[in-house]
Amino acid sequence: MTSATPQSGARLIHPFSEQPTAGKIVVAVVAPALLGALSGWLLGMTAGGYWVVQVVAAIGGFLAGLEHRSARSGAIRGVVGGAIFGTSILLVRAIADRTDHVSLGGTPALLPIITALAGAILGALGGWRSRIG
Repeated sequence: MTSATPQSGARLIHPFSEQPTAGKIVVAVVAPALLGALSGWLLGMTAGGYWVVQVVAAIGGFLAGLEHRSARSGAIRGVVGGAIFGTSILLVRAIADRTDHVSLGGTPALLPIITALAGAILGALGGWRSRIG
């Protein structure tokens, strides 16, 4: 279902506000958690696979923003998804207990903050894009 935005008449792809609660939970919580878990597992397996998932997650962050009517609401969605994504990477990384194939820097605990910021930017861009059509 699509809906016209009041600002410009642009059309949204499956507006987040119109999705059922279960759908919102899947796209805003479960999907970033699963993608982060896959990324965390690949971190201990292959650098190439890890980076492919990072690109897929970035594209997903932008596309998630398209489901919102403003850059602000897209950014909020991106912060949540990014934080879940980064936290999932660290959780699976800890459980897998393998040698990282990609450096997470000197303070890996900062990863959820970094991914939340990246998610906010990507979500805001998507929300801004959906607003201008």
